[in-house]
Amino acid sequence: MGVGTVKESAVPVRDFTVDVNGVKKPILEVDLEAASMDHDADDPELSEYLVRVEWIKTLPADEAIWDKGMYANQNSATKLRNKFTLERLVKRFGVEDLG
Repeated sequence: MGVGTVKESAVPVRDFTVDVNGVKKPILEVDLEAASMDHDADDPELSEYLVRVEWIKTLPADEAIWDKGMYANQNSATKLRNKFTLERLVKRFGVEDLG
């Protein structure tokens, strides 16, 4: 669970690069825990899309929170606007403002 800033627009997984020991490499050429991320990589309609995030703060999954009424979204990155959710996350992450 984390809070961060999206730094670049989403791109198809085949176009996303990562820095490996100072060398820029396509993400599909490095060892991944999401082994099937390349599924449908050549189909723009079905491909995974990735965004580059600058993480402000992250927490282990076992420290995740959920309160009834919080905003939920299946996407891994989303712009939060729900006041109730923002208030809870600002407190949980100990940051000044997420809006």
